[in-house]
Amino acid sequence: MKKIIFSVLSLILFISCSEDDKAIDTVFQEIERGAILRNIDRVSPNFDRTDLQSAFIVVLEEQDLEEGGIFDFVRLYLQFKDRTPTNGDNSQLEIILKDIPSTDFQTGSNGLPVGTIEVVYQEAIDALLLNSETIQAGDQFELRAEIHLTDGRTFSTENGSASILTDACFFKSPYRYVINVIDEIDADLFTGIYNYEIVEGELSSFFGVGNNGVVSITAGPTPNVRRTSIIAEGLEFTIAGTNVYAKIYQSFNLFCRDSAFHVLTGPDEQSFGQIDLIDDTVFELDLVFSYEGWGGTANFDTPETVKFRFSKQ
Repeated sequence: MKKIIFSVLSLILFISCSEDDKAIDTVFQEIERGAILRNIDRVSPNFDRTDLQSAFIVVLEEQDLEEGGIFDFVRLYLQFKDRTPTNGDNSQLEIILKDIPSTDFQTGSNGLPVGTIEVVYQEAIDALLLNSETIQAGDQFELRAEIHLTDGRTFSTENGSASILTDACFFKSPYRYVINVIDEIDADLFTGIYNYEIVEGELSSFFGVGNNGVVSITAGPTPNVRRTSIIAEGLEFTIAGTNVYAKIYQSFNLFCRDSAFHVLTGPDEQSFGQIDLIDDTVFELDLVFSYEGWGGTANFDTPETVKFRFSKQ
């Protein structure tokens, strides 16, 4: 998949993950002026099924060549994916949720516009004309942000590159967020030392992931989020009902300085790992390498899905 940022044919990013917050100026010097929405803090990533006032909250920093001077507004799009079809498929196509004007953003510590994007669970339900009684843990909402500039141009996921979309690199601008509907579980469940093995699928040797190994799984900063070290960034996944979802756009190899070889991972759209919520000794997780075609080169831009089985030690 040959996606690019700011509508140029190719872009090699020579910016490390640790450089200062004005590093974007280096990129903008030689390309058409564009904009990104950089993640500052993912405060609350999911909806609690039993709390209609729970909210998805993320803090974003808008960056453009004029340091916010050509920032007009952010348009939010929302869709619903029914991942628990036992009660029927109530999926809803993407709609425009709302616009957030640049005036709602404040000047942050870097001198750039910073704003909080918040979507309340009830707000999402109402916007898509859903019945909360039919939504189950494991269902998902998907939020997409689109930047509008004062000259009429827009930027969203389709303008991204591997080093732009992932939180592992400086830009941290995926534009797209998956909001899982969860029933909160105990923080100590599905944590500890696990043996893993690949039980379905086969990875190219290019990825260098062994067929089995031992990893530590820890609780993330928010409910039901877990982290482990199968990939370089540290694989993050969410337990939603009995489904297990890998986070989208995670960096497999942390090649932030060279997007030509940057591989991203993510969830499978059809097959989800399964968990027994009262027994954390064994569970499965499906992970796509070269997610959405982000495989770094033409030889590895075909997504490859493998199923990992984790067994507690």
